[in-house]
Amino acid sequence: MGTKWSEIISNHAMLEIDDVRLQEEAANDPAAFLRRMSLYMVNAIPLFSLPVQMRAYLADGLVQPSYGDFYWTSSKDSLAGETEVDTGMVGYELFSCAIVEQDVTGGMTAVPYTEASYNAETGVVTFPAQDMAGINYTLDFYTDGEFGHELTMEQKRILGLCVASVWDERFFRNWLNDQMKIKDTSFDTVNEGTYMKEGAAKQEKNRARLMDEMHKYEQDCTFLNTVQRGRGGYGRYQFL
Repeated sequence: MGTKWSEIISNHAMLEIDDVRLQEEAANDPAAFLRRMSLYMVNAIPLFSLPVQMRAYLADGLVQPSYGDFYWTSSKDSLAGETEVDTGMVGYELFSCAIVEQDVTGGMTAVPYTEASYNAETGVVTFPAQDMAGINYTLDFYTDGEFGHELTMEQKRILGLCVASVWDERFFRNWLNDQMKIKDTSFDTVNEGTYMKEGAAKQEKNRARLMDEMHKYEQDCTFLNTVQRGRGGYGRYQFL
């Protein structure tokens, strides 16, 4: 059994990503959180490119995650007793359910709901008797991705940095950040030129750190394999 994607995301990437919105989503809707972060993982894996054997190693036996979602609204019939909802989502490892509500600003929020139960064999989600009709639920399903190998702690740590780097990149490709902002005497924004300059410098610093970590790891692996060959070992490439 290899390393699960959720371990990299939760134990390594999230130590580098300080985003309260992601932390709230992880607590309120774990399946939706892992689905979101798996997209970053897909793009992060190719970043781990040193030593050059690393990409092939990560791709060997790689199993992509699978996920799905379903929406259900309580009706008058659901007030009398249990309701079985056939979602068609069969065989998922993780199930999360949340009530979708509109806040005072018009935005949508998800409130965790733990009373629903999921049968992975049939795809049926069972809800207890509802208090009222018209409650909107979002149901999220997730099966974890998995690498073909059990990764070392150093590999997990660097891969977590790669995920954080991809997450970091998204803010510098957001068109809204590049637009001129409205200013008046009652409201002013930070200096846009300074903000963009400092943000770019931070991004470059984070990417340089990632490259330094991979170069160091490559040197350590090269040393290990040189020693192994010196002792008469000619097996597969060895990773630390």
